[in-house]
Amino acid sequence: MTRLFLVLLLATGFLVGVFAFAPIGKVLQLSGAEQHGFRWTGAEGSVMDGRLRGMSFQGKPYGDAGLKLAPGALLSGRIQYAVDWIGEHGQGAGNISFGSGQKFQLDDFNIDLDLLRLEQAARWIQQSGGRVQLTGGVIRFNGSQCAEATGTATSDVLDRNREILGDGWTDMTGDLHCDAGDLIIPLQSENGSGTRFLAQLRVAPGRPGRFEARVSGMIPRQLQFALPIAGFKPDGGDFVYAYASSIRNTLP
Repeated sequence: MTRLFLVLLLATGFLVGVFAFAPIGKVLQLSGAEQHGFRWTGAEGSVMDGRLRGMSFQGKPYGDAGLKLAPGALLSGRIQYAVDWIGEHGQGAGNISFGSGQKFQLDDFNIDLDLLRLEQAARWIQQSGGRVQLTGGVIRFNGSQCAEATGTATSDVLDRNREILGDGWTDMTGDLHCDAGDLIIPLQSENGSGTRFLAQLRVAPGRPGRFEARVSGMIPRQLQFALPIAGFKPDGGDFVYAYASSIRNTLP
């Protein structure tokens, strides 16, 4: 019995060792990642500590990422990686984990996004640029449903568009949350004249991302003239800019 146990222990250790040093590119190929539209031009290192270069998803480029496996998460039935990412759309870091039943979770994240690189960026963003920072504790999806989200979104968009929107705006910020299965990334601000600015991005696996920016409240005449030029459309007493992304968000 003791000899059998030692043989099984050695065999298990050998298999774990083979897995730990397996090339990360080969493992991703075997996982079927390419069938879901995820590709890369180069892969270095192992599944324990590797790096992917030239990543793309459904034909859109997303830069490079380093991945370090957290072995302790395996004890709770999860695969977790510490990820650092940099690309045309921005950069970020956080812990990504996957569980049974298409459970996906992002923890302790800090992400900086370049709005100028987003699909169908508004004309006023195309002229001035802008960034959004996401920081927080957790974003969790169970299948296609947002189950939990805590964190904060901030942006410098209004600061970059003083010529259009004027001065006196409060910091543009909002709290991440879930609504009807979507992850909501909100940004809101207002000025001393009673003009309100609300931008909201809705994200969910299997559905296109949806974005809306709305200016409401007391809108001065010069702003009523400037907003249509910037791409906003009248909606009652408000002005709205909206679009839906052509990319469907898909969990790995």
